[in-house]
Order: sequence, then structure tokens, then C-alpha cells
Amino acid sequence: MQKKTFIPEWATVAEHLRDGLGYSEATLKRTRYTYNVFVRDYCSTKESETISVIQQGIEQVEMAFESGEISRDKLLRLRRLAFQILQLIETGQINWKRAPLYGKIYGNSSDEALLSSYVEMERREHRHAESIIKRDENIIRQYIRYAEENKINIAHAKAQDILAFLSFMKKRRPAGLKSVASALKHFYIFLIDSEMADANILLAIKPWDTPQKRVYGVFSAEEIQRIKDAATQLSDTETGKRDKAIIMLAIDCGIRSSDICCLKLEDIDWRSASISIIQKKTGIPHTAPFSAETGEALADYILNARGTSNLPYVFLKKSYFDSAMTSSLLCQRLKKLMEKAGISRASSEKINMHTFRRSLGTAMVDSGESLEMVAQILGHKDKEATKGYIAISERMLRECPLPMPEINERTEKNDQDEI
Repeated sequence: MQKKTFIPEWATVAEHLRDGLGYSEATLKRTRYTYNVFVRDYCSTKESETISVIQQGIEQVEMAFESGEISRDKLLRLRRLAFQILQLIETGQINWKRAPLYGKIYGNSSDEALLSSYVEMERREHRHAESIIKRDENIIRQYIRYAEENKINIAHAKAQDILAFLSFMKKRRPAGLKSVASALKHFYIFLIDSEMADANILLAIKPWDTPQKRVYGVFSAEEIQRIKDAATQLSDTETGKRDKAIIMLAIDCGIRSSDICCLKLEDIDWRSASISIIQKKTGIPHTAPFSAETGEALADYILNARGTSNLPYVFLKKSYFDSAMTSSLLCQRLKKLMEKAGISRASSEKINMHTFRRSLGTAMVDSGESLEMVAQILGHKDKEATKGYIAISERMLRECPLPMPEINERTEKNDQDEI
């Protein structure tokens, strides 16, 4: 008979979370609630081996989410804790390893092999950023499952099959339909290049993949100064010093929020007043200079507010010891600074941390810099990615007026007489 083991008690789990991940008492208090819910509501039976009980509990959590009983946030918290408990049982410790996506459904072996070949090709040829490749992989897997359920041969799919899938996805994720069409296009280009699909299939995707280009908002020079002033006013606290350093870095360097979160202490070159990073989105090395004011804000935070930590990242959460910042938290902090500065913008303008990047690019275009220079400063792979900043450049728009045709006064008078 197989020897039974049992789910570790909370005291044991808490000890490893505190020692292994540096959880604060406040974080442990929240996690204890999650632990109690998971053990009480989803792991009620102990009639089988513990790992099986936890895995069954994960399945129950997934079912509760699918039926609408729990929110996605609660699903993620329960699933993360379950993975940490499994780590503790299997290895005797808990680390920062990312929890797997439990319950992920895959297609049949031949379709999955086709998808794997596509992903390998994308990574080998660096056609797209890693984030785009992962997005495409998830979408194409949904397409594979849809095709199998509807008895569609992916390589020989017809236009009506593609349109039916796009209509299906429009109901599930209307805001992300462009991403769905883009993923399908990338995948079928691969199949066409491999002589496995007819090129005409792209005609069914084209209308869905070319929506009207959206223009997002930017900060004016006056608004940027007001945000800087607000950050300075709040810089007497540890959190305020961190926020000011982040804002100054975003204004000066125009780097993405993901790169700010992943910025390491070793990435800062104090002698040349610059940062050197591998961009998370593209994987391309990038070096950006910063001003003396930004350098002072960085030094003030690192020396007087950051504290000691085993993590290499520059910016750390204040409420979670030894945890790096996240893009969503950066946007929350920006929102508070905008409120402090008295800046209010319409939600349609999509103002967030990326707005500093757009603002820098637009300001450079307005000042007469070439697209090549703007691309170099922003770390774009080529200037094609930089052309979007022309659409919101006031100077460039002024250079593109359409001539008004001359109006024949006699013809205008005759038209009025007819009316």
C-alpha cells in the first residue's frame, strides 16, 4: 500500500515563504487566507496521496472559475499557492519559479507538431518579439482546438472556415480581434512558405487585420514638468524617492515599463550616465543616456530608500519585500502623480507609462530629428516601428496640408441659382 502524505500545515508553508521568498507579515496574512480557502474548499478529501489531492484541488479551482464562482484574480492566487505547496512537497523548498498554466488543453499530435515548427521558425529567424511569438502560440492553439472540434483541416482550411473562427473569437475577445487576425496571418504565411497552404487563404484574413490606425495621447512639455514637480513634492518618503527615479528615467530614456521593472543595478553605468539593457520585448541590446537630474534621483533612491535585497533589480515594491515592480503598479503610481499634478485625460487616449515613450519620440520628430535617430534613441529595430510617431507629430501634420481647389465664382453662382 502506498504511504499517505498530507498537505503541509500553514506554519510550515509560511516558514518557507518567509525564508525562501522573503514574504512580509502582511503578505503572509493574505496568503494564509488563500491557503485556508484552498485546503478547506478544494482539498477536502485525504483519501489518496497528497500530490493527487492537490492536483484534484487545482482542477476544482479551474471548474469554479469556468462556472463563474470565483474571479480570475482568485483563480491565479489559488493556483499559485497550490504550485508552491507542490514545490514544498516535491523539493522541500519554495522558490520564485513561475507556476505552470494548469488545465491547458492541447491539440492532437500532428497539429501540435505543426505549431511547434512554426514557433521554432519564429524564434530562429527573429521575425517577431518573444511576446508576440507567445501571443501567437496561444491564439493558434485556440484555433487548433476550434478546427479539431469542427473537423477542419488546418492546412486545407477554406475562407469560410477562417471567417467562422474570427466570428467565434469576436464574441469571446472583441477587443483582441486584431491580435487574433495577426496571429492567423503569421501562421498561414509560415504554412504558405512551407508549401502546405494556398496563398489565397490570406485574403480572408486581410480585412480583419487592417483596422483603422489608432492615435494615442502624449504628454506636453508643460504636463511632463508638472508630473516631475509632483514627484519631487512626494520624494520625502521611500516610495516617493522610488517613484521620482522611475518617472525621471521614463522621461529621459523613453524605455518601456517592462524594461524599467527589469532594470538591474549592474545595468547602470554611472561614469557615462547611461543604462545598458537587453530589451524585454525585442531581445535587442539598447543603451540610453540619462540627465544629471535623473542620475541624482536614481542615486537618492538606491542609497537612501531601496534598502538591501538579494534581488538584482533596481526598483522594488515597498509592500512586498524582495519583489520587483510590475508594469501595472507603475501605471497606478503614474495615475497618483497625475492626480497630484492636476492632469486629467480621456480614457480613449490610453495614458500610461508608455506615454512617456510616445512623448519622447513625438517631441524628437517635432524638433526635426530624423526617423533613424529617433529609432536609435528608442531602441527600435528599424525605422518602420518609429513611423507611428509621425501620426501624432504636430510639426509633421502642419507640413502635410492638402491644397484647396480653386472655386469658379461663375459656377458657384449658377449652382446657387439652381437651388
